[in-house]
Amino acid sequence: MWGDSEGAYSLTSSDDLAKCLYQTTGPAHVPYNDSRWQQLLLHYDRLVHLHSATLNGRDDVVGTACAQCAKYSATSSNLAALTLHISRMLRDLQSDLENYKHHHNNEGESKHRITIIGKARATCGALNLLRLLSHETIVQACDSSRAHEQTHTPTNYQGGSNYYSEQPTAGTDTNYLLKESFTYRSRQSSGSGEQENDAAVQIISSMMLFLSTVGAKTTSTTTTSNASEIISIPEIYDVIVQILSLLLVLLSTQLYQPMVSSAEQAAESEIPQGNFFLNKFMEYSSWQRQNYRAQQQHDKGAINEPMALLSSCLNWLVERPAPPRRSIASHYVELTKAVAHQMTDLVLSNDGMYEDSCIVMAAAPKNEHNDVSSSASALSLQTPSNDAATTHNNLTTVSLGTDDSVAISSKGHNAGDVSSLKRRSIVLQPIRSILLLSSTVLLLPIRLVRLAFNVLGRKQHAILPDDVSKDDHSLFQQIQTNCEKSSWNKTNNILLLTDSPIADLGTALILLASNNYRAQSVNGRNVLRNPFRVELALLNDTRWAKDDAVRQSDSSLLPLSNVDDSQATSLSINFESLFGAFGQICHTELGALTLYTMLLSSPIFAESVAARSDLDLVIIPLLRSLYFSSVMKHNNLFQKKGSGAQKTPFQQLSQSDKPYRSQSQLYDPSFGRDSFRRVSIPAVKWYKERQIKAISLGSMILVVLLRVITFNLNMLHDEFLLSNCIAVLLNLSPHIVQLHKYVATRITFVTISCFKRYLALLAENGGIPEEEGDLSSPLGMHGEACRTFLQLIKHSIRPRCVEDNIHLVYALLVEQRDIQKICQHSSMKQGDLAPISDLIQRANNIIEKHGTGRSAIEAMQTLKLYSSELKSEASGDNRGRTGSADSVTSEATDLGNLTFTYEEEVDPEVFFVPYLWDVIVGALSISTLEWSREKILVFPLNEDTETLSHDNVEKTEFDNTPDVV
Repeated sequence: MWGDSEGAYSLTSSDDLAKCLYQTTGPAHVPYNDSRWQQLLLHYDRLVHLHSATLNGRDDVVGTACAQCAKYSATSSNLAALTLHISRMLRDLQSDLENYKHHHNNEGESKHRITIIGKARATCGALNLLRLLSHETIVQACDSSRAHEQTHTPTNYQGGSNYYSEQPTAGTDTNYLLKESFTYRSRQSSGSGEQENDAAVQIISSMMLFLSTVGAKTTSTTTTSNASEIISIPEIYDVIVQILSLLLVLLSTQLYQPMVSSAEQAAESEIPQGNFFLNKFMEYSSWQRQNYRAQQQHDKGAINEPMALLSSCLNWLVERPAPPRRSIASHYVELTKAVAHQMTDLVLSNDGMYEDSCIVMAAAPKNEHNDVSSSASALSLQTPSNDAATTHNNLTTVSLGTDDSVAISSKGHNAGDVSSLKRRSIVLQPIRSILLLSSTVLLLPIRLVRLAFNVLGRKQHAILPDDVSKDDHSLFQQIQTNCEKSSWNKTNNILLLTDSPIADLGTALILLASNNYRAQSVNGRNVLRNPFRVELALLNDTRWAKDDAVRQSDSSLLPLSNVDDSQATSLSINFESLFGAFGQICHTELGALTLYTMLLSSPIFAESVAARSDLDLVIIPLLRSLYFSSVMKHNNLFQKKGSGAQKTPFQQLSQSDKPYRSQSQLYDPSFGRDSFRRVSIPAVKWYKERQIKAISLGSMILVVLLRVITFNLNMLHDEFLLSNCIAVLLNLSPHIVQLHKYVATRITFVTISCFKRYLALLAENGGIPEEEGDLSSPLGMHGEACRTFLQLIKHSIRPRCVEDNIHLVYALLVEQRDIQKICQHSSMKQGDLAPISDLIQRANNIIEKHGTGRSAIEAMQTLKLYSSELKSEASGDNRGRTGSADSVTSEATDLGNLTFTYEEEVDPEVFFVPYLWDVIVGALSISTLEWSREKILVFPLNEDTETLSHDNVEKTEFDNTPDVV
């Protein structure tokens, strides 16, 4: 890893770098051409490792510089000057990279490569400094605006007024403060208006152009090879990571203010909200796209930057380029893996991923035989066992995942063999050794140490063993104090193990860019169209590129978008590769949100996905996430949310706290039939309750949804989650055939358990049933779930399906006493349940008439042998007719309209954007970026409460059902 991280951590006020920081962030104006900027940026080897989180007792140079910058940047123009310098550096580096492509394999290649590396290092350090200063400036600007709103009555301004220059309260507006901070005004001549320079637009355009140049992938083999070689340079990779991180920080004006969607903003007032950089980003992207469309006919070198940026990020999502060895990004990747492997007692499951929801792999491992012991990519702590073991000082060696191996010793760690310690002991014993990785103090940031404690789970780190050294005990106390001051536990934190930082950061940028500015018209008035959403709507499959002329003449070959942009070059990517990439990442929240966005924004991609026969590649990872999320050990279940007025940990969340989902589901009519008849899964390794083999995709969906519904009814009480699960069950119900025997038993058992709980709630309510359609109370939720389960059973035992679902018939027969009671209850008779009771009676008659014994095996054999009688007695006019797929599907029309189709909400930003920021803060950037969590307003924060006792939690037996023979 390059740079001087130890020097960055040990920075003091007397250091030359500290003096430069104080001068350039102070109240005095430092002109753009002043030599002090050059002196500052020459310290790039330490600038690139600066961070804002420090422990108590250290000289906080970075914190002081950030505070000064936030206070004086609006009047000094120093932050704007730094931003202009970095914009120039990015454009200079981007130009060199283009020339590097053209001069590849020439004699001057080596010299040119050295030049690029030097410029990349200087640019990387400057970008990291700008990120730190910009974040604090944004936080203070949002905080100042909010403080003014709380102490002053807002004024209704007229639409024709100049908001920034004429309003007396403009100085407290977030947009105004940030505009002043990022506008450079020269002091060297009169007429300052002519000397103004918008640094915000300059940095945005420079970053977009750089990402477009580096990441764009064309059909040219040579260009692609060169692009891959450029990214393989460690310093260039780090520059890309820094750019993407800076973009997220600049867009965080949305994070520190209450959520206001584009529709609400346009409908309520002409006064712009505080999303300064988001507005600049969208306005510049829209202008650049329109400018490209106007120039492309006479300027073949014009670049559609929004399209190129999307192309770069999508290609990174598909290819997931790993950080090169010796890059800073690579070291952070290895550090997070070291935390997961060395500092927790969690192990990998058979599918190569963690079973706990607090540790998530950004991409599923391609090697199915991956395990902890064979993982060579993560940092490992080992004790030399050869000659070094006989030395007086027992040193701990650290494998860095690079060419280096560093020997480390720490007071209190020289006794015993570290490799023989238990995993939880490793956290306590060599913690200071981990902090000293690669001869660097605090190369493992405080934020990652805090996250490790969170992963250890449930505040167990507060209890330290007796054999911990005094130094380590003091370190632990400092970290705990730092956690409290930084409001670390106010967000839902997980440890994301990424293999490609630029892929994940680029994906987050796609989501932010495409899910803001969604409103197309408000009150009949057109608003700014989202350029990224428009480009995604034009997304095409590169596999059709050679037949483009044919596709233009024959639209039946592939459906084209209705957007009137046919003359412009459209965004394209290989849909096969993109679908395969989603199969690797959709088990994560980031991957699932991206898949959702692509399906709704790109009609061609959505149709290509609907036509696939291997949807299990993306559905199984989603089911896995649901499966491991529905456990009682989840941290969030033991934290209160909201204002804390409720005293129960499982309080009813308000409408604003719940996911803003539609009650319908994205559904293709052919999916239900194919999921039960055509898609079979050989084995499900991650399912723990039973060893499931040879199960259909439809049966697997049912068993996971039953688990989720049970968990929701007993723990979450989320009506939106329940309504979505019910919609999926009803969509699948007409097509249920060849039901797995274990799933058949689960359906029966869950129905009975849910009904018993419903009876108890009904008694507590004085025997008064719930109102029809009421899902706001536990009584209503249990009642609706029971009725859905009964309809599911009823549709599964129709005459044309009963032979294929004989295991369900047997499960009903075993539990016939309880099932008959449910069918006869007055609250359950809203649907005709007589077929269920009649089937149970017919099955009893068949066993009594033809059965030779009372064992389970004999009963099942009898039912299978005489299953035709079950069908023929139920449908006299259909006697002897086979239950083919066509007949099952045609009969589904007689069941009524059970298909729920997805319709996105009128204003989807209200839910999607806050949820996305929650994922970015709590997962994506948790080990690399520092956020002011206590000042986050776009999504609700967790309240700091003590962990609740597990004895007071209502437990649910998810799987205590007997096996079906």
